Amino acid sequence: MCSWIFGNSMSERMSAKSALMPSWISHTNQGDSPATWLEARRGAIIPSLFESNFHPERLASYGIEGVDNLDREMMERTFISPLFGLLVEYIRTGKESYREVYLDERLRYAPHKASPTVRHAYFRELLQEDEAILLRGTEEGTEIKKILRAKLYEIHAPLLREPQGHPLRLLAVGDCLMNEVRVFLPSRCRAKGIEIDMQCLYFSALVGKKLSVEQVVRFLECNPVDVIALSFLTYEGLPLYRALIREAGTLSAQEVKARVGGLVSLMSGFMEDLRSHTDAPFLLHNVSGLPLTRWRKYFGLLAPFAAPRRRVLEALNMSIADLVAHTPNCVLIDEARVAQEEGYRQCQQDVVPRHIARHAMFHTSKFGAHLFPEYFDILKSFHILRRTKVLLIDFDNTLWDGVMADGPVCHHKDRQQLLRDLKESGMLLAAVSKNDPKNIRWNEMVLTPDDFVLSKISWNHKVTSIQEIAAELDLGMDSFILVDDSPEEREFVRSQFPMVATLDSHLPFTWRSLERLLQFPNTRQTEEARSRTSLYRSQAQRREALTSQLDYPAMMAALGLRAKFGKAHRGDLDRLTELVQRTNQFNTTTIRYPKAKLEALMESPNHRVYVTEVSDKFGALGLVAVVVVERQREAAIIESFVMSCRAMGFGLENLLLRCVLDEEQKAPRFVGRILPTDRNGPVKYLFSEAGFAPQGAAEWVLDGNARKPSRPEWFTLEYRDPR
Repeated sequence: MCSWIFGNSMSERMSAKSALMPSWISHTNQGDSPATWLEARRGAIIPSLFESNFHPERLASYGIEGVDNLDREMMERTFISPLFGLLVEYIRTGKESYREVYLDERLRYAPHKASPTVRHAYFRELLQEDEAILLRGTEEGTEIKKILRAKLYEIHAPLLREPQGHPLRLLAVGDCLMNEVRVFLPSRCRAKGIEIDMQCLYFSALVGKKLSVEQVVRFLECNPVDVIALSFLTYEGLPLYRALIREAGTLSAQEVKARVGGLVSLMSGFMEDLRSHTDAPFLLHNVSGLPLTRWRKYFGLLAPFAAPRRRVLEALNMSIADLVAHTPNCVLIDEARVAQEEGYRQCQQDVVPRHIARHAMFHTSKFGAHLFPEYFDILKSFHILRRTKVLLIDFDNTLWDGVMADGPVCHHKDRQQLLRDLKESGMLLAAVSKNDPKNIRWNEMVLTPDDFVLSKISWNHKVTSIQEIAAELDLGMDSFILVDDSPEEREFVRSQFPMVATLDSHLPFTWRSLERLLQFPNTRQTEEARSRTSLYRSQAQRREALTSQLDYPAMMAALGLRAKFGKAHRGDLDRLTELVQRTNQFNTTTIRYPKAKLEALMESPNHRVYVTEVSDKFGALGLVAVVVVERQREAAIIESFVMSCRAMGFGLENLLLRCVLDEEQKAPRFVGRILPTDRNGPVKYLFSEAGFAPQGAAEWVLDGNARKPSRPEWFTLEYRDPR
C-alpha cells in the first residue's frame, strides 16, 4: 500500500530491501532540495515510470484504450518525461497550474471514461508503484524523504479522493480547447464546493478526427450526463471553419454570408440530432478566433486579426447568438468576450514552460483557465436549480425597491416578467412575504395573484409558511428555492430546512441563474408546463377537502375521480418525456428515456407504452402515469412504472397495474422490476402488495393464471381511443 496514503508499510518494506537496490541509487544528499534530488535521478526514474504506467496486465484489466503497439522511446519522450518534469516543477515552485496540468495528464492513459470508483481503484494501484519508484534511494527518517512523501500525497490526493455527493456530469465535445477547460475546471469547481465529473470527446481537422453525432450518442447510451458543452469552431476543429478563416480575405460579403450560414447550419443539425437522445442543456461556444497567426501572436503592435478575418468572426458570432436564442435548453459560452477582455495574446500563452513541454503531447494555453469563470457561473446556476420545482418569492425589496406599505415603490418589472415567464414554463411560484395582504397593490405589478400557486402573505415566520407550502403541495424541500433580500431570513430558513437553497435577491447572479433556468430541463414550453400552477392549486384544494374526511373510500369517492387508460399516442411524447425525466419518487427503475427512445418503444412490436389521464371534480390532473412493458415469449416485463407525485395518494397505481395486467393477459407470467434509489421509496411495495413474489434483489413475479389485484372502486374508468 502507498505509505503516503495508507501508513508506513511500504517504507518498512523498502528499508528491508535496501540491500537489493540497484547500483545507480546514491545516498541522500541532505543539501539537495527534493526537486533537485528527483531531477538528478531522471535517467533511472523515467524507464521505471514507463514500466509502471504501461504495465500490460493493468492496462488490460482496466480496459484502457489507445495503448496497442506503443513505441516505448516515443512514449518516454512525449509522455513520461514531460509528466515527470511537471511533477518536479510543481515540487520546486508550488505553482498550482503545474499541478492542474499534471493531474489532467495522468488521466490520458487511465480509465478516464470509467466511474469514479474504478478510476480510484486504478490510481491506488498505480500510485503505490510510482511512490516506490520516486522514493527509491531515500533513507527512512531523512528530511528529504519526509518532504517528498508529503509532496506526493499533496499532488496526488485529488486522484484518490471520493467525490462528495453526486458529481455534476459534464460531457465536453470539441477540439483540444476542451482539454484545456478540463485541466482547470474540475479542481477549481471543487475548491468552490461543486464536484464535476468531466469527460471529453474530441474532433479535430488536424488529426483527421471528424465530428460525429453517432460517437456522442454511443457515449450517452452508456454514460448519463447532466450538461453537454459544445465547441465547434475554436482552434482547428472543423475543416470548413479552417478553410473559411484561411480564405477570409478572398471572399465577398455574399460568400461569407453563405459560408457562415453553412457552418451554423451544421452546428444546428448536430444539436437537433443530439437533442433527440438527451434533454441535457447545451453550453454552446461561440468563436474567439484563436489561435493567432505566428506574427500576430508575438508582435503586440499588430491587431489580433486582420479586417477580413474579424468580419468573418463577427458574422459567425451573430449567427451563433441567434442559434442559441432559438434553441431550447441552450446557453452561450461567450469565449469571444473572454478572449477580448483577457487579451488574445494572454489567452494563448502557454501554461507550462517550453523546456518541459517541448516534446509533450499537451500544449495547454491559459485560455482554459480564463474560461473557468464563464463555465463556473453557469454550472453553479445549474447545480443550485437543477431540481427546482417551486420558487418561494419574497416581495418587499425583492420584486421592488422599498416597502409597499410605506408608500410608492420602484418596481423591478424585468424580474417580475422573468418570474412570469418561469411560471409559464412550469415553475411554481409561491409568495412568502411578511406583509398584510391589503398592502399589496397588484395593479402596479406584472404578476397577478393567479400567477402564484399559493400565497402566504402574513406576519408568520417564513419557516412556518414554507412548511405549510411543502405540505399543501406535497413536494420535497429539495425542490424549493427561496429568493429573498434579507440575510437573516435566508439564514433562518437554511438552519431549519438545509435542503432549501436560498438566493440573495440583491445579487445579479440570482437573476442570471433564474433566467438560465428557462434553458434547464426542469422548465419546458409545453401546454402541461403552462398549466402546472392551476394543476397544483387544484391539488392543494383536493388535499384540503380530504382532511375533512375520515373514511378513506368515502374520501376518494367524494372526489369524483375519473381515469382514462390506454396506449400512448404520438401527441403524448413531450409530456411522456417530461414525466420520465422529472419523476423521482414513484419511478420503479428511474430509467430516463429520451424522446427518441420513447417514440421507438411506442412503435416497437415487442413493447407497449401505456398511459393514464386523471381528473376529478376540481379539474384535470392531465397525463400522470406511464408504464413501459417489454413483451417476451415467456413473460411480460414491466420495465418502467412512473407516476407523477401529484397523482399519489388516490390508489391510481393499483388501478393502472390491474389495467396493464388485463391488457397483457396472454403473458405466461408478469415480471416487475424495482431498482431502489434514495428517492423512490414510494414504489417499494407496488408489486408485493399486488401479489407478486420476490425473485432476486430487483424482480417481482406473478404467474399469468394467478389472481390479479382488484381495482379501486372509487375510480370511473374509461379507455383511450386506440388510434
